[in-house]
Amino acid sequence: MEKSSPRRPDEVESVFALTLEVIHSALVGYYQLTEDEARGAEEDLYVWFQRLSRRGGAGHMPAKLLRISLLSAACQYGRSFQLWKLGGEKSPDAHLNELLAREPDEVAGDLDRRFKEDRS
Repeated sequence: MEKSSPRRPDEVESVFALTLEVIHSALVGYYQLTEDEARGAEEDLYVWFQRLSRRGGAGHMPAKLLRISLLSAACQYGRSFQLWKLGGEKSPDAHLNELLAREPDEVAGDLDRRFKEDRS
């Protein structure tokens, strides 16, 4: 049985680059982070994603699973950051409160569908 080779760095860069627009839109539009906060989040997510891609099993994950993992991490980041900013209080924005009540993986699934629609 032939072993798969580890994921090439350019593949990881490609997955991140192709997903970045959706991530940025979610952080700013959904989670209402400022542009500066979103850029900081994107930098943190990039470092995390690089580490994830070098881990044992992740090197052999299909690009779709890497993308979903990245979207899920972005949603978790946006949710956690916004909850921290709100300091345990409700937002005056009902839509934001509804989003914050959802699980990040559920929102990530919505974003992945949007990603696929944008690529069609």
